[in-house]
Amino acid sequence: MEKALASGARESGFNSRQAQRGKMKKKIFIILAFLIFPFFCLVFFHLITPYLWIKVDQAFHCGDYDRAIEYLSFISYIKPKDPESYILKAWLQWSEAKYLFEKNLPYNEKLNQAVETYQRGEKNNPTNWKIYFEEGIMWEAFGEKEKALKSYYISSKYSGPPYNKIYEIKCKKFEIEVK
Repeated sequence: MEKALASGARESGFNSRQAQRGKMKKKIFIILAFLIFPFFCLVFFHLITPYLWIKVDQAFHCGDYDRAIEYLSFISYIKPKDPESYILKAWLQWSEAKYLFEKNLPYNEKLNQAVETYQRGEKNNPTNWKIYFEEGIMWEAFGEKEKALKSYYISSKYSGPPYNKIYEIKCKKFEIEVK
């Protein structure tokens, strides 16, 4: 009986050490996962973005603008602080709207998509003058002088020379007194 108790005590000590090792391995795994996973995510996103830009270029040159817009949406999701994806995506959307407008076809849906894209870009990059400038070009293309001037004004506010004169130049072009 004493032997059974002694062996039982040894086994329980063995089992408790084994359980402690198992818990330690779990902790090490969790710590490594928290250190390594962000690294792999960073590498993945760093490598995927240039690949997606290549796919945008290919889709664009094949005339598959909807596919290019999908890739640009993904790029802007991955890198929301990169204004170029918003600018190009909105340009593709409003260019299609302009084509439909000139053909007297319904164009508001595409134009609204472009406006939403610019707004998302402006929200994520509030001081990037290029986004506002491109929005101004869009409104000017549709004959919306007031909206264009508003965008050009904001663009001028955030840009440096010589682009900070955009608002003044456009006011002269539209024959409106500079405020």
